[in-house]
Order: sequence, then structure tokens, then C-alpha cells
Amino acid sequence: MKIAIWLLFGALALAWTAGAWLTAAVAQWSAQAMASGTAEAAGRAVAAWPVPPWMALWVDPQWVKALQDMVAWTLDTGQGLLPWLGTAMGWLVPLVWVGWGFGLAVLLVLAALAHWGVSRWRPAALRAASA
Repeated sequence: MKIAIWLLFGALALAWTAGAWLTAAVAQWSAQAMASGTAEAAGRAVAAWPVPPWMALWVDPQWVKALQDMVAWTLDTGQGLLPWLGTAMGWLVPLVWVGWGFGLAVLLVLAALAHWGVSRWRPAALRAASA
């Protein structure tokens, strides 16, 4: 049972680390894209795409056009904030790793408590035999 606890801890720690790594990579990429202006160019390109006719089968073309207009409006109003937002997003990467550390510490404490609890628990047959 103790081995199962630590195997579960290892699997959860691995998944937690992979999630933190992915989040940090996306945050760093987003920060670079916002600071360099690439995000604005990509947003303008998306807002200028024509709505394909096959999309009308699943989504109302007027809704897609309204969404594109909203992206263009958001970029126009927040154009001055994008470089600042990119700098602020740069702080997100260290915060992700701090959160990862706290989460891993919680996982470790829970695994240690489970290990301790399993070692303290004895089936009734063993308790009766030792009494």
C-alpha cells in the first residue's frame, strides 16, 4: 500500500510539473508576443479573415463577423496597453513556478500523511492476534 501511495504521488507530481511547464511556456510565449506587437498583428489578421461559407452550417456568419469586429475593437482600444501587458505577463512565469512549488509541497505532505496513516492502521485480525 505504501508503494502505491508513492507511485500515485510520483504520477501526480509528474502531471503537476508537466502542467506547470506548459503554463509557463504559454505565459512566456504570450508575454513575448504581446511585448513585440506580434499578438496585435495576429489579432488583426484574424479579424480580417473572410467567413468561409461552410461555417454557416454550424455557426451564424453574422455571429462570427461580430466576433471579428469585437477583436478589432479590442485591439484598437487596448493598443497602448499591449507592450505593458507583455511586461506584466513576464512576471507570470515565476509565479507559475512558485505555485508549482506550493502545489508539490501539498502533494508531498498528503503523501507523507497517507504513508503515516497506512503504517498506523492495522487490520482487526492483526490487532486480535497481538492482544
